[in-house]
Amino acid sequence: MKSLLARGGVEFIAVLLGISLSLYVDENSKKKEIQLALQKDLISIRADLKKDLYEIQRIDSLKTRGLNQLNLYLDIINNKIQLSNLDEEKLFSNYGNISYTFFPMGSSYLVSLNSGRINYIDDLELIIVLSKYYQNSYERIKANNFMFDEFLNKHFFKFRSIMQNQKRLEDKILILKSGRFNEFILEAIDRISAYQSYVLHDMKNSAIDLLNIIENNVDKQLSSINTQFVYTDMYKVNL
Repeated sequence: MKSLLARGGVEFIAVLLGISLSLYVDENSKKKEIQLALQKDLISIRADLKKDLYEIQRIDSLKTRGLNQLNLYLDIINNKIQLSNLDEEKLFSNYGNISYTFFPMGSSYLVSLNSGRINYIDDLELIIVLSKYYQNSYERIKANNFMFDEFLNKHFFKFRSIMQNQKRLEDKILILKSGRFNEFILEAIDRISAYQSYVLHDMKNSAIDLLNIIENNVDKQLSSINTQFVYTDMYKVNL
């Protein structure tokens, strides 16, 4: 009787251990799936950051061309340039470049955030830099873009419309020299310079920092995942 009970106890413990191990394997398999999906999220975020850096450079270049155009208008207003040397096409072809603003790609980050996978990141530095770029910097750039767009709506489009309606170069020069848009030109120069140095420069540095950390994290985490779950996979095959 005691032997029968002992054997029954051993069988019960064996079944219990088997169930526990199966649950452990399933849990680790789910964790592996989440970690692999998270790495795919980070790879997608990395691709978005590379697009952001390209776009930042493009917007910065366009604004520089627009800034040079506005400074040329100041030279005309202040009689610092010979009007006979003016090229009408170059003179009035770049001022529209001041209107461009930058907004980063955020779809991959939002996918990871909404899925909850981003909460499984265990690298504190990565969490901090992600938050800085996609939350703090986002809010700052939204505010700056809104203020810049408001400025354009009040002044730039009126200036562009009036200048484009002038058929002769002489008439465009007269409008510039009239002083009618002096305040707009000076403020536009200040705003563009501040946007480049404050918004674009900050976003570029944040994007580079985040990109470097993600590069290191992706390589390290993929290696860790493969090592951490190899024995679990072997056990699962043998169940």
